[in-house]
Amino acid sequence: MGKHRDQSVSTAGRVIAIVAGAGALATIGGVALSGTASAHDAWETPRGCGWEWPVDGPVSQGFHVGHDGTDFAVRVGTVLHAPTSGTVSVAGPNDPGGYGTYIQLEADTGEQIQMGHLSETWVGVGDHVDVGEAIGATGNTGSSTGPHLHLRIHRGGAVNPVTFLRSVGACDTGSSDIRS
Repeated sequence: MGKHRDQSVSTAGRVIAIVAGAGALATIGGVALSGTASAHDAWETPRGCGWEWPVDGPVSQGFHVGHDGTDFAVRVGTVLHAPTSGTVSVAGPNDPGGYGTYIQLEADTGEQIQMGHLSETWVGVGDHVDVGEAIGATGNTGSSTGPHLHLRIHRGGAVNPVTFLRSVGACDTGSSDIRS
């Protein structure tokens, strides 16, 4: 299956969606968004992007009233990349709001980014991270019905993460991590 191609929902895709959270399916109206297509489109990625997709996985629950973030169905232990450069203000298993282990990033451009239900954090409070840097691993902690990443972006209030990342031309996950 293609990493970035839209495809019809297979039986395997339906099983993945159910495991990712059956409640999410009812919320988004069936299995239409639970298939194997990623939330972002494929494009040639320039080096040094200012924003990046934090993981590569299908949307299991989108942004809507009552859910002010986007859930990406990924396996426990999937590497989480910093969606942009910024300073870590929260890192660890200390969330009273249901995110479980999570990272909060204060972006250099002013946004506040929260990434929840993690299995591990590889950064600490006060650390400055660069876009694309590996900062943790996804999981199933807190109030979660299955392994996924909950991504929430605030820019004067919660915004739709998928729409926002598309609008800023986010790079493919891991592509801005320039290695020598």
